[in-house]
Amino acid sequence: MVLAFLALSAGARAAPDGPPREYGWWLGDQLVQTVTLDLPEGVSLDPASLPRPRGVAYWLDLVRVEAHETAGTARITLVWQNFYSALEPSRREVPAQPVRLSDGSLRDLPGFAFVTAPIRPIRAPSTQDQMRPDPDFRLVDPGPSRLGLVLSGAGLLSVAAALAFQQGLWPFHRRPARPLTRAARQLSRMRGAAPDEAARVLHRALDATCGRVLIGAELDRFIVQRPEFRPVQDRLATFFAASDARHFGRGGTGPETAGMRDLARVLAGIERGRR
Repeated sequence: MVLAFLALSAGARAAPDGPPREYGWWLGDQLVQTVTLDLPEGVSLDPASLPRPRGVAYWLDLVRVEAHETAGTARITLVWQNFYSALEPSRREVPAQPVRLSDGSLRDLPGFAFVTAPIRPIRAPSTQDQMRPDPDFRLVDPGPSRLGLVLSGAGLLSVAAALAFQQGLWPFHRRPARPLTRAARQLSRMRGAAPDEAARVLHRALDATCGRVLIGAELDRFIVQRPEFRPVQDRLATFFAASDARHFGRGGTGPETAGMRDLARVLAGIERGRR
């Protein structure tokens, strides 16, 4: 009973079950440490207290942790990886790792030491015969690839041209009809033309803009359909009144060529969106 009491009062003890060997390790080697914890009755290992895989030092990583618990014992396996690039055999110390039991007490998984050595002597001479031979290579004919690139480019241009033609994009787009602009240019060249001839040019341009023959009586309807011409509605009304008076013999001299030329310039500006 005394021995049992002493064992219970001592709590859990940590003892290395299978520490890695102390020497013969190189850069990148993994060291497996196994620790067995003896647990008091009714006490278990707190899994949340196990060390998590992480970089412990710049030269040491804890890559995996496994724990298996049975009645009265907990077997913990820690896998370490050495990243120390040694210039000569060097002794490295792996720190102890604390764990917690269900009764709140803390125990340490013992650390250990090992010796790591360089893979090859640093001062060993390097010779050309230590280099690996160049791999075999073969020349690749770029002709098929170039032909494929040309054909792909031609196909892309064909598709783009077909799309532009279908959508009416440049260079297949059509310029918007500008009959008033053409009339203004024609009137600017008709310096000595008779007023009737100049009036006929302006009438035909207004008819094309309206989409039908435009007469003075339908001027208000035209302005409703094309409100951008509202600023010159009065001048258009004056032009139609003078033209009707001349055509139907109501007297008057009819519209003057200079006035029609100026009106055509104003209408052309509106047609182009400048006014």
